[in-house]
Amino acid sequence: MLYSMTGYGKAENKNNFFRIITEIKCLNSKGIEINLKYPNWLKSIELDIRNLIQEKLVRGKIDVFVTIELNDISRLKQYNSEAIKSYYLQLKQLCQYLNVEDNNPYIQATLFRESINIIDAYTTNEDELLNEENKHLIFQTIANACENADKYRQAEGDKLEKDILGQIKILDELKEKVRLIEPLRKDKYKEKILTSLKEIFDLSKIDNERFEQEMIYYLEKLDINEELVRLSAHINYFVDTCKDGYNKGKKLSFIAQEMGREINTIGSKANDENIQKLVVEMKDVLEKIKEQINNIL
Repeated sequence: MLYSMTGYGKAENKNNFFRIITEIKCLNSKGIEINLKYPNWLKSIELDIRNLIQEKLVRGKIDVFVTIELNDISRLKQYNSEAIKSYYLQLKQLCQYLNVEDNNPYIQATLFRESINIIDAYTTNEDELLNEENKHLIFQTIANACENADKYRQAEGDKLEKDILGQIKILDELKEKVRLIEPLRKDKYKEKILTSLKEIFDLSKIDNERFEQEMIYYLEKLDINEELVRLSAHINYFVDTCKDGYNKGKKLSFIAQEMGREINTIGSKANDENIQKLVVEMKDVLEKIKEQINNIL
């Protein structure tokens, strides 16, 4: 089964410390590109998070949003009461110096707010939030979001697979039409050569054995049977690869390129109006297949 590179997944968990929500959006990309947004206090485990996402989702442009709502914000802050008190008193002295009424409730609230927002007012206690229990919950939630995104990719991939295999069937049918025309083309060219020779030479004076050898050599140069056999093999290989289609997008792209080479060779050697029309149709179908492969993981 094929998987699409486009997907969406969301997961949510909570414990006594926080509630965590993870959203993942996946788009097409030749490699893997992870754009990660998270609270700053998770920076020490960013590499582990990226490795987890890469292991689960393999390839694509992946946007990950990790939102954490703390149950008690004070867990993250340890206030320095002496620094806050000192700054608050300095602000009060400044108000007195400027003849500002510092007994006003609004002024007092403003001074307090300014005091608790100074650089030395508090320190962050991230170690408590990044204990083993919490890290396990964070990784588990991200992994769940990845799994949900992968389910979405699988559902989208199923639709793409049906469309691609439908196009492959059309390509195979066109190839069989070429195979049916091929013997008639050889007879037509043989007759054309004989007609041309009759107009130029006296056929009774031509060495029949040598003529047949030259005819065989000429027809072998125009023979497309080998290309048709290889094209059939590529088509079968493509279908088999689709059945085991996880992370097979690049492989399918390579197989499609090989099919394109065989189709181009058939077109260049055919020199037949009917086959040329079929070649144009095959190229059109193959382009549709290639466009869809760009969406495949």
